[in-house]
Amino acid sequence: MGRKEDGYNSVDTSGDRPASRARSWSSWLRNGVEDFRTEHLEGVLSSASRRARQGKEFVEESVPGFSRSLAAGSRPHILLFVLVLLSLFLLLHFFIIPPPGMNLVPAPALCASQDDMYDTATHLCQVGNKYAFWYLARRDWVQCASSLPAKQMLQDSADFENNYWYPFSKAKEVREFYDTCIPECATDEDTYHASKDLCSVTDSVLIQWMNGDGQTCAPNLVGEKAIRSATSSLDSPRGYWYAADAADKVRALLETCHSQCAKGDVMLHDKVHCQIMGTLANQFLAGQGGTCDRNLPARRVISAMGNTKDVVGAFMYPKTMGPQVELFYLSCMRGWERKGRATSRGLPHESETVKGKPLRDVARDDRRSKDVMAWDEAMSQDPTP
Repeated sequence: MGRKEDGYNSVDTSGDRPASRARSWSSWLRNGVEDFRTEHLEGVLSSASRRARQGKEFVEESVPGFSRSLAAGSRPHILLFVLVLLSLFLLLHFFIIPPPGMNLVPAPALCASQDDMYDTATHLCQVGNKYAFWYLARRDWVQCASSLPAKQMLQDSADFENNYWYPFSKAKEVREFYDTCIPECATDEDTYHASKDLCSVTDSVLIQWMNGDGQTCAPNLVGEKAIRSATSSLDSPRGYWYAADAADKVRALLETCHSQCAKGDVMLHDKVHCQIMGTLANQFLAGQGGTCDRNLPARRVISAMGNTKDVVGAFMYPKTMGPQVELFYLSCMRGWERKGRATSRGLPHESETVKGKPLRDVARDDRRSKDVMAWDEAMSQDPTP
């Protein structure tokens, strides 16, 4: 049936019985496994054991020497020790204990608002309320109640990526803090509308300039682009709007605006008043008919100035009321919709304030501050003693 050759049972296929062939194959495979274990596996185990003993001997010899080098202040050994510690810290921090923010999920029932996120690893909530976040990041265009305990708790929780955290058990206190946060618009008169999350433009000079109806503002500033972008994002805007975080840009634009006479009118010699030149307005003011809106603020500041060489029964108004007079002119035309224009009346440019100070004073203080900074910088670069 079979014959022994070099320790193996050779497979004899001469027989045609299946059982005989199966026993031959099984015997051949068993002999092969025994030879592999004898020749290879025992050699591998012996090598591993030898290397383990060598590693043990190396550690026993090296650790005391390494410790003595550290104690002696050896710079290479100190550097190596610091690198090992840093590697262990990074391994522990990022792989064994994930940092906050690695497992964020929405959890409005646990956290203070639906914008906050819950970290399932640390059981902390991350501040997602944008106005509270920017207030904590010390942005001057948003204000929150600084006396509430939650403010200091969140301020102290900042991580390396400037995120803020709080335990979900403090969600009520944090929610009360969120409720006090409100953005500041470019001026005190501009109002923030929570439904749109935007500020409305109220300055009459800026409104008329944006409409293309005269007045003077510096073109192509970032504030103008911010207004047009925010306004165009609304489905049916009435008036002009801008995001609260663009308030400083809009304020810089406002500081360049100046009241002028309405389009087509001329300035008088006193440089303070303008003369009405519109035919429809003159006819209405002279009692010769017309459809001008007498209830607009401009009508109350228009006064008669007598006859001139060009106009009989001329009328004048203060230059600062130029935007309002422009609106009065529009009311004299056909198709005027008083209701549709109501939101674009605006406030006189001179009445706009920033934290109680007139806009012109704020602009003057800003210019002075920039001049002082430029002077200080120039003096610091002056090589003369």
